[in-house]
Amino acid sequence: MSPMSFVSLAAFAALSGFTPLAHAQWTVTRLAPQGSYQSVALAGNLAQQVGATWTGSSSRASLWGGSAASWVDLNPAGATESWVSGIEGGQQVGDAVVGGVRRASLWSGTAASWVDLHPAGAGSSMATDMSGGQQVGHASFGGVSHAGIWSGTASSWTELHPGNATRSMAWGIANDQQAGEATVGGVQRASLWTGSASSWVDLHPAGAQESAAW
Repeated sequence: MSPMSFVSLAAFAALSGFTPLAHAQWTVTRLAPQGSYQSVALAGNLAQQVGATWTGSSSRASLWGGSAASWVDLNPAGATESWVSGIEGGQQVGDAVVGGVRRASLWSGTAASWVDLHPAGAGSSMATDMSGGQQVGHASFGGVSHAGIWSGTASSWTELHPGNATRSMAWGIANDQQAGEATVGGVQRASLWTGSASSWVDLHPAGAQESAAW
């Protein structure tokens, strides 16, 4: 439920004289490290959280272990900005701008562990999620975004871009399946793949204007 929907529902309940249900107990842990002025957590597991932190004018890929003091700066040497958007086990995926180029990136818990996943010939690239030793995301070729998948190295890049698509992006991965979107016939369509461009499944609902899978 969106925050606005929740507010609207609460207002309706108050005006209608309904008695609100008791809320579950929860706590908030601030992860922003000392000296930062902005931070965002984008993914996590039972032990760690990932995202980005601003300590200067640009974002720095970040890893936490449940507290602000646990913050690990993953920004690679020479990178002007970076993000982490996915985590599995002891590895993290995202992107880093190095040499003026946004590059899909893989880490193993430290800045020094950075692996450049940027495919040969791509103008830019981004990794968004990971599962089972594979990373999913997209790369730009000739100004067109192509969904794709990696297995830990730049050379392992495999295209998911459907042959009849003018644009595609992959956002999530689990159980050997990849989810995202592809623009076909001028319509952005929720999409599902199983490791290859030819496996593309159009999930776009009948009558919808546009759709995406995450």
